Amino acid sequence: MSQILAMLKPDFLLHHALFGSVAMGLVCPLVGVYFVLRRLVFWGVALPQVSAAGIAFAFMLQGFGLNVLAGSESQERHLAILASMAFTGVSILFLAVLERRGKGVSEGRIGALYALAWAASILFVSWNAAGETEMLGLLKGELVAISETDFHAMLDVFMIIAACMFLFQREFLLVSYDRDMAVTLGRSALIWDAALYLIVGLTVSLGVMTVGPLVIFGFLVVPPMAALPWARGMTSFSVIASLCGGASALLGFYASYVYDLPLGPTVVCAAAVFLVLSWILRAAKDWCQT
Repeated sequence: MSQILAMLKPDFLLHHALFGSVAMGLVCPLVGVYFVLRRLVFWGVALPQVSAAGIAFAFMLQGFGLNVLAGSESQERHLAILASMAFTGVSILFLAVLERRGKGVSEGRIGALYALAWAASILFVSWNAAGETEMLGLLKGELVAISETDFHAMLDVFMIIAACMFLFQREFLLVSYDRDMAVTLGRSALIWDAALYLIVGLTVSLGVMTVGPLVIFGFLVVPPMAALPWARGMTSFSVIASLCGGASALLGFYASYVYDLPLGPTVVCAAAVFLVLSWILRAAKDWCQT
């Protein structure tokens, strides 16, 4: 306990990585609950990889000498974020249109997109040796090297995302469950769908650029799954999922720091522990009630 309290102090050497991980753990599940509600969990697998492909594309452009918006390390990072958002946004639009039309098998489309994005990532970075090194670090999900400016920018964006998820919860829930009722109540299903997809794309793109696709997938899916058996409404579902994600990030960072383990995989394993405990406690509760 004393070690955790020492980590929470402002003068802790890795406080950016710690608070950044916890912020991401708190906010990403707020978006992930809609993946679970809409039965779009596989989106949580494919979209982070698509976002990684966008980052790899930015590295490829730099390898070709196309340094638009690039030059310093900060500018290169911004270029990578823009490419990541562009790839993610186009993919979300593509999936959403096909989902609305109901053509083909949804899981097949997402699986094909995931395979294509993974292959494209490898091909893109093969044109830039430095990019290959950067992508390796990205896949490990390390947040240690984030700068002061990017850290505060990330916190600001995640605060806005969290506020939107609670302020517009009713609208997002309506278009997710009953589009006809949303229209009857005067809500534009198209606009609110677009707003939700925009938040999803921003969360995935920024998250992948910061901690990598593995961690983002873990935060989007695992905490909401752990919270689902205990939810009594949308607000409780979101809050419990967020708390599970934040606690997973904190405990995962602690284990990573104390035992010198890779941060990203350790955080995801910590989230999986919460999921298993949730299943066990729910099963025990059901058994006691029978």
